[in-house]
Amino acid sequence: MKFKGFLLVLVLLLSVGLMAACGEDETSGDEESDATTGATQVVVTDEASFLQGISEDGAWIIILEDDLTVDEEIVLAGQFTHRDEPARKIAIYAQDADRNITDQYTLTAPKLTIESENTRLQGGTFAGDVVVAANGFSIPDATIEGNLTFASEEFEASADLSGGTVTGTVSVEGGEEADAVTGATQIMVTDAESFFHGVSADGPWIILFQDDLTVDEEVVLTGNHTHRDEPARKLALYEQDADRNITAQFTLTAPKLTIQNENTRLQGGTFVGDVYVEANNFSIPNGTIEGNVYFASEEFEASADLSEGTVTGSVEVQ
Repeated sequence: MKFKGFLLVLVLLLSVGLMAACGEDETSGDEESDATTGATQVVVTDEASFLQGISEDGAWIIILEDDLTVDEEIVLAGQFTHRDEPARKIAIYAQDADRNITDQYTLTAPKLTIESENTRLQGGTFAGDVVVAANGFSIPDATIEGNLTFASEEFEASADLSGGTVTGTVSVEGGEEADAVTGATQIMVTDAESFFHGVSADGPWIILFQDDLTVDEEVVLTGNHTHRDEPARKLALYEQDADRNITAQFTLTAPKLTIQNENTRLQGGTFVGDVYVEANNFSIPNGTIEGNVYFASEEFEASADLSEGTVTGSVEVQ
């Protein structure tokens, strides 16, 4: 009898413990957490689930498990919170239990408009143009294969693009420009065609390189561009980290480069060829010219600053 009584007590104790554990599971299921651990989320299985996820009635986090292409323009709408802060996230990747990215995907659409505050486009690639109409936009470990446009200077100033890449131009509606690291009107050079567009009168104020480039024809840096309300143009032959430390330097090779923009900087890398300067305030901070530098007038030569770089050939006025 004593043994049966002991078994009865043991069964009762186990039942109470099991009920408590179930109660804990139900409680934890209501808490918001990361994508892999049970957040308020939508896991994308097809176009319909994706469009529902990004709608005002969707979730704070939209998780892709494969590449996805939609033919229509898309809008990330509505205001959501995560851990009591405004937040939205398109997770274009898979990760393990330690949050290491194990796979990355591509989301393709003609245009993506961001209307949710503190949106992260994270971990993969969006192929198309992006318009940002909210504060706190960022692209950690992500790539935008297209142009990025901010609807206002406020939205641009609050964005952080340092953790990702934009292959096209980055601009503010109305033509205002900002710094390259935080969202300037810029172009990322991927080939000769994008380079020649960048240096043209229709290009941006800053041309960014991510590798060496050789072109067989003469190059003219032309047009009227400004940066922070001052005339400016920049060939950025380098990569840098979030603290603006140079992490890689590249070489641009051409028979001849003519500078027609005031306050042009040939910065951070090497130009192989001769340079002809036809504007004031040319400079080469941390840059090297493997060739000659010719100034079109004494005025242009006097206003230049070559002290922070190197010219291997002659420097003279022609």
